[in-house]
Amino acid sequence: MTKFLLSLCTIATFAVASAFAQADSTSATGSAFSKAEMDAIVAFHNKVRKEVGAPPIEWSQELAARAQEWADYLAKMNKFEHRPHSGKYAQKYGENIAGAMSEQQGVEACKMWYSEKKFYKGGKLTGANWYKSGHYTQMVWGKTTKIGLGKAKGKRWAIIVGNYDPAGNMMGEKPY
Repeated sequence: MTKFLLSLCTIATFAVASAFAQADSTSATGSAFSKAEMDAIVAFHNKVRKEVGAPPIEWSQELAARAQEWADYLAKMNKFEHRPHSGKYAQKYGENIAGAMSEQQGVEACKMWYSEKKFYKGGKLTGANWYKSGHYTQMVWGKTTKIGLGKAKGKRWAIIVGNYDPAGNMMGEKPY
């Protein structure tokens, strides 16, 4: 009986320790991304930004928590859409979203957004110039200083949401 109780205590301690580790990971980043994933996401953004001479960005727990909130909502509601312009979930920041049939990591979503680079023809953004390259131009927007991403697994797909502050993709302006 003593060995059985000791085993149960060991299992319970492990479960509590795992829960705290998950909570620490989330509190360190503000979202479901781990610290290592966060570092990789920031490094990828800064590599892409450096290509065009845009200054580096940093991670924001506040932006990540907001992105996580929207990713969780989309997963729960089985939707895939940008935040609305008004109401409880109104847009406050620039936003990129990505979805995949399997759970994807943040850098993979960022690579999808980066792949739109080939569509950006330079110059000021117009509807035609932005339509196919908007995720990419948001990533490299020169005035953006902070990012935060969240992820959630829905019934049909995995969702990644990225928030950018200040927002980019202002029509009539150059990204960098």
